Amino acid sequence: MRVIIVGGGIGGLTAALTLRHHGIDAVVLEKAPSLSGVGAGIQIAANGTLVLRALGLEARLAEVATVPERYAYRDIVTNELLYTAPLGRAAAERYGAPMYNVHRADLVRLLAEALPEGSLSLGAECVAVRQDESGATVTLRSGARWHGDAVIGADGIHSAVRDLTFGAGAKRFADILMWRALVPADRLAGLDLPIAGNNWFGVGRNVISYWVRKDLYSILAAVPATEVHRESWTDSGDIDELLASFAGSTDTVAALLGAIDSSFITGMYFRDPLDRWTEGRVSLLGDAAHAMVPYLAQGACQSMEDAWTLATCLARHGTGGVGVALAEYEQRRRPRTTRIQAGARFAVKMSHEPDEQSVTWRNGRWKGLQRIDPLALTSWEFAWGHDELAAAQQPAGEVLGLSSSREGRRMGRPESQRAFDLWKGAITAEDIALGHLGQRAAYERFLTTNFPAPGSFDSASVELGGVPAIRLRTPDAGRAVLHFHGGAYVFGSALGSTEYAGRLAESLGAECFTVGYRLAPEHPYPAAIDDAFAAFRGLLDRGHAPSRILFSGESAGGGLALALGLAVQRAGLPSPAGILAVSPFTDLTLGGPSIEANSGNDPAAHRDSLAQLGASYFQGHEPTDPMVSPYFGDLGCLPPLFLAAAEGEVLESDTTRFADKAADAGVEVTLELVDDSVHVFTIFPFLPEAGEVLHKVRQWADGLS
Repeated sequence: MRVIIVGGGIGGLTAALTLRHHGIDAVVLEKAPSLSGVGAGIQIAANGTLVLRALGLEARLAEVATVPERYAYRDIVTNELLYTAPLGRAAAERYGAPMYNVHRADLVRLLAEALPEGSLSLGAECVAVRQDESGATVTLRSGARWHGDAVIGADGIHSAVRDLTFGAGAKRFADILMWRALVPADRLAGLDLPIAGNNWFGVGRNVISYWVRKDLYSILAAVPATEVHRESWTDSGDIDELLASFAGSTDTVAALLGAIDSSFITGMYFRDPLDRWTEGRVSLLGDAAHAMVPYLAQGACQSMEDAWTLATCLARHGTGGVGVALAEYEQRRRPRTTRIQAGARFAVKMSHEPDEQSVTWRNGRWKGLQRIDPLALTSWEFAWGHDELAAAQQPAGEVLGLSSSREGRRMGRPESQRAFDLWKGAITAEDIALGHLGQRAAYERFLTTNFPAPGSFDSASVELGGVPAIRLRTPDAGRAVLHFHGGAYVFGSALGSTEYAGRLAESLGAECFTVGYRLAPEHPYPAAIDDAFAAFRGLLDRGHAPSRILFSGESAGGGLALALGLAVQRAGLPSPAGILAVSPFTDLTLGGPSIEANSGNDPAAHRDSLAQLGASYFQGHEPTDPMVSPYFGDLGCLPPLFLAAAEGEVLESDTTRFADKAADAGVEVTLELVDDSVHVFTIFPFLPEAGEVLHKVRQWADGLS
């Protein structure tokens, strides 16, 4: 087999090496007349290092690179340490390999020198790609033709192979410009710049910096596009605009930027995830397939992962199955790279918050994450902790896609599969890229589109103790339900939960009040519990007897209902008759075993998303406070509980551990676990188990009276 690779960057060169490693001949065609030294520092995390190690190149990389000990995030004005992520030995032990920081030119040179003579052709510009049953052919501007069994476009964001095969598509501008510079060590004497990721963040701007060699330091300084008026990769000795953009920065940043004597600047561009990469014998790799913003530092690593799986699939299927091999390669790689692309755009949003208020929210989330995730797994494990060598040997359906669930995961019934798919498609890549506001809007869209408010109920907008709520009432209402919606304290609304609240009212013969409590990160702890408490007081003020009141909630709302159950006892107020909690989020330290074990099975929740969202809520507060995580409370004061969850969901153990602890404390607990279902299954009216459990809830509630 022979493969023609168009593009001699990191992805194309690595692809040639992995193909040869798997016994496949490969030729690289690069349009530039020489391998350029243009560029600055890049980061090769463990997932890329594992590929280079398999190719026998890690030792050579270590000779020209540095190994950072940590990432440190600081405020660009005050120099306050906001967040730190251990690297070095800690990362190597966790992920199986270290991270390396390296000059791009050094890495390209290393890869090119590892290829045998004659396998790299420079000054070879692709102008046409043709294929037939016998193979695929690249025509160069010179008129020369190169023929092989397959053609791989590894020619970057402006890929000619992609445009010739699938048609031209527009790149997108992130409205950010990046100054890049390399500074010799002697110009930085006296500055405290450890071998680490030394990073500073401010309003709309940041500085990312690290050593790429022992004597050379890399700086990336990103600013809003409105502050600079050039977008080309050109050398420039004029850095007045750069210095002006970072006026008022902490002394270290000022000195660091002042040491730059020459810089180049580029716009931050990316492309949306492609619907397909492959057409017959032609496929794409690296930035040609999934050009991404650089704020996960995964562009090079993802191209290395692509290269390994491309070679594995071609070797597996042989010359007679090239088309099948390329289709399998895309099936294995496209879901993961789409997830990485979205994560990178989310990181850009967090790194360039546009105003002081947004920065405060962002910094609060980082402080919260530091408390529950000192190894920074939430931020980085989904990228760094992936072993593509192992993944290429597993079934293709094991890959985690955008929803962080396995692409091949299937439920046992059509109804449960429908619910699974609704959860899986609730939040798109574009929603993720827009940060918590985009995801909040998507969650509201998911609820209101799929579960519209019932039109047959007596409903009204009301206030309970100054907190907005929506009341839904049945004609025979004999009790009151105080309901708290889910959404991990960051998403959801009273309006979005009215369909479920209506069924609660109907099932329980009740007047159900769904509460519009304040959401994080704008309103961190204790806003939600304060609003819940005020709503309960408001319900009492309306004349409802505590013995006829039930608290209810799903997911975070279930945790909030249980925390409120603890709070009313502390305040000396009468307890409600009982509490219904479906898939409750009871431990925001993420201590339950199903958080780790079931991540990947549950499209509604994942360890990483729960950590980000939970940290946005408690921020600098202690997550073991029972008002944050009711699991850590003295549960003996709680009224009777009805707890329900789906087996296999991420919050299964948050439910079962709470049930066990409450029962041990003498609380009357009813626990319902349903199989072949999804997180907060009761919000899906078409699921039979939703109706069955609500029927049991009615029997339980009647037994309390």
